[in-house]
Amino acid sequence: AHETSDLAVGAQLSLGMQMNRDNDIVRGLGFVTLYAAYLEESIDQVMERLFLIKDVTDKERKFPTSQKITWCTTALRSLDSDELADLIGFLDVAKVLLEQRNEVIHGRIYAGNDRSNDLKSGRRGVPNREVTSDELYNLAEEIFEVQAMVPNLKYFATMRAIAAKINA
Repeated sequence: AHETSDLAVGAQLSLGMQMNRDNDIVRGLGFVTLYAAYLEESIDQVMERLFLIKDVTDKERKFPTSQKITWCTTALRSLDSDELADLIGFLDVAKVLLEQRNEVIHGRIYAGNDRSNDLKSGRRGVPNREVTSDELYNLAEEIFEVQAMVPNLKYFATMRAIAAKINA
């Protein structure tokens, strides 16, 4: 893992993975699910790195991922390092992407006669909406790109900030 500038991060994201889109909603949903699992693993890696400044209990290791992200961002902010803003920002983006993942994974997709696909939420009061394979492929690509960044972005800055806190 190595430090990257904001410009390099932008270049990596703009050159991101392009998926072969085949209009298959189920395949797109599968990629969302798979890449979200990789993103969750990346968040676990950040959490384990932070054990040097904050014990990680077994209970915390079993937190839902959104709570793990909150745990990580709280620990990172406690380091008082301006260098870590990008990592905190990517963790916030990860939380939003995982919420979007939850919407499509926990919803039900019904194909209509007009070739539309309605997403019906598992939550009361949430209106139905159309979902497309492009939407799912876009989400999968965004999750893939963020999961690749999260465990590596600002690795050395994180370790410097941890060392400074321990040695203070």
